[in-house]
Amino acid sequence: MIRSFFPALCGAALAGCALVPPSHVGGIGASIRPMDYAARLCRPVSIEQYPACVSAVLDVFDQPRPNLPPPGHSTSGPFAVILADALYLGEYRSTPFAASFEVSHGTHQCRGAYSALRGSPDAIYDVHCNDGRMGWADVIRASDGRNGIGRFMLDDGTRGDIVFGHLPLAALTRNGD
Repeated sequence: MIRSFFPALCGAALAGCALVPPSHVGGIGASIRPMDYAARLCRPVSIEQYPACVSAVLDVFDQPRPNLPPPGHSTSGPFAVILADALYLGEYRSTPFAASFEVSHGTHQCRGAYSALRGSPDAIYDVHCNDGRMGWADVIRASDGRNGIGRFMLDDGTRGDIVFGHLPLAALTRNGD
């Protein structure tokens, strides 16, 4: 009895110290409010600029949207990671069984990918950054299937948020940020 209990107890204690990807809560799609995007995208800005940032993101959702995403871009688009109050920007690409993203902020870069064809049991991205850090990213698509949010975790404990898609990131591209 004690022999079977002790290894289980040690395993549970050590698991708390490891960088373990989450159980995937994403699913196929969910209802994501415009304010969910704004809260993530505007987190790194100063308190003085925060209201203007939120308004810019929310305005994108209130205006008519001709042809978003552009033709030929329904499986790729802009991808942002808000990490340690820095905005990393890049692109994502996806197919029915695999996806990848690459983002950068100055000289710092992070890439993530998963592939069901190579054994990924869930849509949890393996992340590698050019500064040696590794971790995971987990995303959930909005019900339109082309935009979404997520979370990002690196092995040094750094946590971040993800926003992706042409619509929620239109405010950044429109304002040239």
